[in-house]
Amino acid sequence: MPWTFFGIELASRALQSMQMAMNTTGHNLANINTPGYSRQRVNLATTEPQVLQGIKTLFMGSGVRVDSIQRIRDIFLDGRVAATNSEYQRLNTLYQRLTQVEDVFSEPTDAGLSRQIVAFFNAFQELSTNPENVGTRASVYQQAEGMARTFRQLAGRLDEIFAEMEQRVQATASEINSIAQSIADLNVKIRYNKALGTMPNDLLDQRTNLIEKLSEYVNVRVTDLPDGTVRISLGEFVLVEAERTNTLPDGIDYVNKLFTDGAGVQARIAGGSVRGLMDAMEYIRNYRTRLDTLANEMVQAVNAIHETGYGLDGNTGYRLLEGSDALTIRVSEDVVDINHIAAGVTSAPGDGQKALEIARLRQSPLIGLENKTIPDYYTALVAELGEHTRAASIGQENQKIILQNLQAEREAVSGVNMDEEMANLLRYQRSYQAAAQLVSVMDATIADMLAAFTGRR
Repeated sequence: MPWTFFGIELASRALQSMQMAMNTTGHNLANINTPGYSRQRVNLATTEPQVLQGIKTLFMGSGVRVDSIQRIRDIFLDGRVAATNSEYQRLNTLYQRLTQVEDVFSEPTDAGLSRQIVAFFNAFQELSTNPENVGTRASVYQQAEGMARTFRQLAGRLDEIFAEMEQRVQATASEINSIAQSIADLNVKIRYNKALGTMPNDLLDQRTNLIEKLSEYVNVRVTDLPDGTVRISLGEFVLVEAERTNTLPDGIDYVNKLFTDGAGVQARIAGGSVRGLMDAMEYIRNYRTRLDTLANEMVQAVNAIHETGYGLDGNTGYRLLEGSDALTIRVSEDVVDINHIAAGVTSAPGDGQKALEIARLRQSPLIGLENKTIPDYYTALVAELGEHTRAASIGQENQKIILQNLQAEREAVSGVNMDEEMANLLRYQRSYQAAAQLVSVMDATIADMLAAFTGRR
């Protein structure tokens, strides 16, 4: 037979269980707006039944207990969210940077280099018809100066953007190292709590949030370890292993998409905003190289014609342009006196054939420009930039939609629903009231029994 106070103990366990359930529900409601919070659920279970030996062996229920407080989370969905977010951040960062580069090129506007090149050749076309006109010569000089200045501005701005992105990658590497250390610290706490047999749900949420933050920067592979800790890897590079972290190497190899120390330690970057920055750096370096090629070919091709022509002073051999790349191109000091600008193949008055030859240069394919004309080579460069930007834009829009759908799916699984929690709270409250009533009944019953034994009735 169960002992005298069995019923009170049963009711007491019910009170404690319902109180814990209401506290957990309250915790869910309190964190309904907390980013990354996973709703928790109290799993109730029956306690060990009492075995009653008699004519028959009977098992009598002994009440309820809290078996666990479960964190509602789909780890496979978390993995998909992290991977998609990493790819979205890569494409979004690449798109933003390429848009910034497009703004620098300013095509097609009057400030763009294409208009400057056309204006330069048009000025020589005009000079070929009126080689002695001072105003026309001044226009040639101004157009040449404007074109060279635009080359230099483009190159300088591209270099600034490249340097800024390089600094941003280095700063992000420091942030990644900081997050890795925080994850390692959480690993220690989580392992300790799991060893004690408790499930540290809120700590697990904090670690998941940090891993997702990490995936915004780089694409990571997460491996759950048996003791509750995690291993986080970037390719073959282990960033976090339980309580241990490895600092990212300082060197940046944007071509091969690596952090490297130059001595064999490498961390390959496959996604995230850091990969987007590295991709953009590679594109910008390519644009810059092609701009240098265009500027150098422009200098060489124009001077090859101009040096064989005659200025109004009757002399020849003057250079029109100087420099070897987009950053150093400028109008030569040889033609500061605009009478030195060569317009004719001879010094005869009215001879504008040399100016016409320079004007027609825009229609001549050059070997150094992949057999393209000067305008076509530059147009191809701008078109390629536009294609890269468009591809990044489409990609980031697609990834954004996928990411939003996955986040909505996860919210449906792990998010806190106020209506559901309020219904649970009311249910647990009623159960608590019933358990309290049970205590009251048991108390009255025992009081009656004691009164009967002592003969007070």
